[in-house]
Amino acid sequence: MKAKLRILNLEDNERDAELNEVMISARWPQCHLVRVDNCDDYLTALEESHLDLILSDYTMPGFNGLEALALARERRPEVPFLFVSGTIGEDAAIEALKNGATDYVLKHRLMRLIPAVARALAEAEEHDEHKRAERAMCESEHKYRTLFECLGEAAFLTEEQSGKIIDANRQAGILLHCFRTDILGRKESQFLVSDQARLPEAGAPGGAVDGKLIRADSAAIPVSVRTTRLNLYGRPLVLRLCHELNRR
Repeated sequence: MKAKLRILNLEDNERDAELNEVMISARWPQCHLVRVDNCDDYLTALEESHLDLILSDYTMPGFNGLEALALARERRPEVPFLFVSGTIGEDAAIEALKNGATDYVLKHRLMRLIPAVARALAEAEEHDEHKRAERAMCESEHKYRTLFECLGEAAFLTEEQSGKIIDANRQAGILLHCFRTDILGRKESQFLVSDQARLPEAGAPGGAVDGKLIRADSAAIPVSVRTTRLNLYGRPLVLRLCHELNRR
């Protein structure tokens, strides 16, 4: 968890803001709390690049917590938002949570602030990690798709146990004279046969073997087949690369 915190505190009572900072400093000594008490200063503070947490009172002159929450969710949805209030009731608190608040703490129960902040920061960190993993996966899939489609050979990616084709590249469709959607979900044995007794097992020794791709019109295309075993996202898969023989 972060050692340094930068906190935006929307609070019209300077003493209450000081209590918030004292309480949080007991757990995070390097925290820095910026207090604002009006909408304009709040909007300016929301534009800061580094912001770990937003604390907000619920009732203030000329500006209320629900408006602050809506602005925060619009402009800084990644930053946890906690109400620290002496006036928020149960119904209002439930409504605030539905609208995106992370948690709420009553001012007369300020001892709850530290665990509430810790939980909010942990959830935000977990969410950030999830987003980073999603981005990395998307980038990986994009690279895979680009490489897969650029292959000059017909490529079939199949489930090792079932032999079901889960992906095929553009060249596979060209050789089989069909669309990719006509290939996916079918058994590789419907399209690919070996001149030997059977296609080699994934990881078996030896190089390419001769075989044939069978088109929908029953025409047989002689190919040389190379087999590689892969493990993607915990799934054992087999990649067949088919190079057309006697190609002019």
